Amino acid sequence: MSTIVAADIPPVLIAGTWRPATVTETYRAFDPTTGRPLETPWPVSGWADADAALAAAHVAAGAMARLPDEARAEFLERYAARLEARAADLVAAAHTETGLAVKPRLADVELPRMLDQLRQAAAAARAGTWRMAMIDTARNIRSAAFGLGPVVVLPPGNFPFAYGAVTGGDFAAAIAAGNPVIAKAHPGCPSVSLLAAGEAVEAVRETGLPPATVQLLHGVAPADGERLVADPRVGATGFTGGHEAGRRLFAAATAAGRVMWVEMGSLNPVVILPGALAERGATIADELTASVTGSAGQFCTKPGVVLFVDDPAGPAFIEALRDRFTAVGEQVLLGPLGRERLATGVARLRDAGARLVAGAADDAPAATGCRHAATLLEVRAEEFLARPDAFLVEAFGNATLLVRAPSVDAVARAVAVVPGALAASLYLAKDGGDDRATAIIQPLLEARTGRIIENRMPTGLAVTPPMQHGGPWPSAAPPFFSAVGMPWSLLRFARRLCFDGFDPTRLPECLRDTPPPGRPWRFIDHAWTRD
Repeated sequence: MSTIVAADIPPVLIAGTWRPATVTETYRAFDPTTGRPLETPWPVSGWADADAALAAAHVAAGAMARLPDEARAEFLERYAARLEARAADLVAAAHTETGLAVKPRLADVELPRMLDQLRQAAAAARAGTWRMAMIDTARNIRSAAFGLGPVVVLPPGNFPFAYGAVTGGDFAAAIAAGNPVIAKAHPGCPSVSLLAAGEAVEAVRETGLPPATVQLLHGVAPADGERLVADPRVGATGFTGGHEAGRRLFAAATAAGRVMWVEMGSLNPVVILPGALAERGATIADELTASVTGSAGQFCTKPGVVLFVDDPAGPAFIEALRDRFTAVGEQVLLGPLGRERLATGVARLRDAGARLVAGAADDAPAATGCRHAATLLEVRAEEFLARPDAFLVEAFGNATLLVRAPSVDAVARAVAVVPGALAASLYLAKDGGDDRATAIIQPLLEARTGRIIENRMPTGLAVTPPMQHGGPWPSAAPPFFSAVGMPWSLLRFARRLCFDGFDPTRLPECLRDTPPPGRPWRFIDHAWTRD
């Protein structure tokens, strides 16, 4: 039990009011450059706070269901404008707590992506295409998608803005689909959530949404987290994070019949075919190094396993990678827990028999702060296939495993044992020399991923409607999940509701014969119709 008085601890946001948390214990974020805890103690709330937030969200959900889509669009746009005005403060807070570079990563890449996501969500809410309104006028049967109810958002720490508790894609999609959000800040970057939630409160007031549209808890105990996602008042939960917590929460939610969307990362296989390696091995080495070590490899789409035919071009490729990884050296990770997990993952791979190509040796001095050397490991395909589970280890951070295969057929056998992934890359020769091999490998990758990329690494993800960011278990669930791509991502937080035989005056606007202006498409009498 914490002995720190409540006045020293940041408040939680419940029902539009900042109030002291019911503190069961406290935690501190870290400065990753030093590995030392920061000064502010953050509260881990007792169940009373979660229960109060659920009660307020339940009331807000009913009020939001009666509001026009335009109201949510206005909130999202006003909120984005307020966040944009606080950009410098947000970037400074994120940099202090994550160690991520101010430029270009936070200020020039991730913060603009966050603002764009919020504005895309506003546009999707306003257009209403996500509702997929369908009308059979002869039978007077009509259906559309509507909000599910309160949405719990459990974010990761590696994207403090784009996946943040009150700023990220899950938050934006849930609000756009008409649901209030109960956000639980990530312990690695709590200040970002606190700053953003303060702007959300003001945007809620300015646009007239229910006070509990946005609520924020800084922490909950693991048992209370399971209780929260399983609570019957919860419409859905969006989780992004590690496999251990994700599987535990997913099991609790599904056992209670609740909807939960989980994105848990993956190995993201990269296959390099012989023609591509011979044609541009040095360039691919540059791209792979940048992909594995960008932001210290702390992307859920980082390549975790790289498979290639170890023909005459293979040794030069490995030597080029050795030089590049060695030049990168040590990098700052998000925090001590991330460094510990990465070191454990690398140790597991080495214990299984993977050989160190580049990185810190076992007897190297301990890194200062939350640093880890860029690490490259290699294993032969026959070793990999003899014990695949021992080598299919997600080492989240700046490390990857090379699988050296004697033939395309051996690459195919190795790909066939790789589990479901968020993304997969296929490098092939530009002159058509790898087309036959592609016909073998491409279907295997398609079956194991949500997104397949040609001649480019899997890191780097455009926020655009056709983007798919999800994949087969265990990378994500359910398998048609996508955390990116409006309006598709809104449907995670919606349910289909049919109105059978209703008087037109009692129908939602989107299902009336004369719809509100600006609705581009509806399915009327067995045909898509542009209004």
